[in-house]
Amino acid sequence: MPVTVVVARQGLVKEVIAVVGTLAAREEIQVHPSIEGRAIAEILIEVGARVEAGQSLALLDSKDTRLALDKNTVSMQRAKVAIAAERSKVDIALVSAREALKRLERSRSLRPKGAVSDQTLEEHETAYDRAIAELELARSSLALAEGDERLIASERREIELALERCTVRAPRAGIVLERSANVGALTSNSGDPLFIIAGDGAIEFVAEVTDASFVRLKEGMTARIAVPGLDVPVTGTVRLTAARLDPKTRSGSVRIELNGHGALIPGAYARGEVDAAQRSNILVPGTAVKSAGGFSSVYVVKNDLVSVRNVKVGAQRDNLVEILEGVGDGDMVVLKAGGFLKDRDRVIPIPELAFADGTTQRELSEALLPADAGEGIRR
Repeated sequence: MPVTVVVARQGLVKEVIAVVGTLAAREEIQVHPSIEGRAIAEILIEVGARVEAGQSLALLDSKDTRLALDKNTVSMQRAKVAIAAERSKVDIALVSAREALKRLERSRSLRPKGAVSDQTLEEHETAYDRAIAELELARSSLALAEGDERLIASERREIELALERCTVRAPRAGIVLERSANVGALTSNSGDPLFIIAGDGAIEFVAEVTDASFVRLKEGMTARIAVPGLDVPVTGTVRLTAARLDPKTRSGSVRIELNGHGALIPGAYARGEVDAAQRSNILVPGTAVKSAGGFSSVYVVKNDLVSVRNVKVGAQRDNLVEILEGVGDGDMVVLKAGGFLKDRDRVIPIPELAFADGTTQRELSEALLPADAGEGIRR
């Protein structure tokens, strides 16, 4: 009888693990205020905006801080005036001390000659001691004035830091995902973050997979994620797998790093597949394999005679089945393994008729290319 046959060919077999999950930011940066108890005066950035590191996000009420800065400015001016006055006193004291020293030295040189009395010498010595004491006092007053200036400058730096902290800034570049800041609300470090930013705008795919699939996933495996709104799947690689499985659900979290794409939205539902393994093996249409009693077999045609061969099947998807054992490359197998054939039946093989699913022999031959020529089957 005439039967439709197909030639078994070596092809590329890909084992694929299906994953389902959501898109999420690779790193969520929480932005908290640096000052507590301040009212939010203005919001500068809204959700969805891309920000740069250091960019202003919100302004806090800074009236009291600016008033303190103005007072500090006046205090600094007074300190500078005081320092200038004390320096003048030091200069005057220095002049007085030098003059007193000259008079004293002249009196001491004239005393042996009897030109200066003991009383005059004592007066000059007392005047010199007084001038030195006044000089030390002027220098101490100057040091005190300079210390006041340094204290005021330190207070100014603190006020300026507080004023800078009244501007909430982005610690890193990224995309604003959430905003809980509202005008008039008081800031608190123990409350919710004012903003949540996706660090560097990096979005990845997060999925929960069962234990059977989890143990087969390894970092670096390639993946394709179908995202709603995109016609072409987004490619990526497995970046991180959980350290352990959830004992209740027997599942683990897997993070897949996606290649950059501006249309990725955190929180969006997505599904995809990860290439877990790849090998080369014999492929035949699924209709050519007959399964019964836990065994599989195919009808091989050689010299127009049918022989039944038990086979060991592997991965299968769509209309193709991987044959691990029993059939070699180039063997001619019956397309439909029906019960109307028996071992040693003589048949007329017809390889050019269209198959039941519409695939022709030529199309199947093109699908079953050698391993280095393209893809064959995936699971």
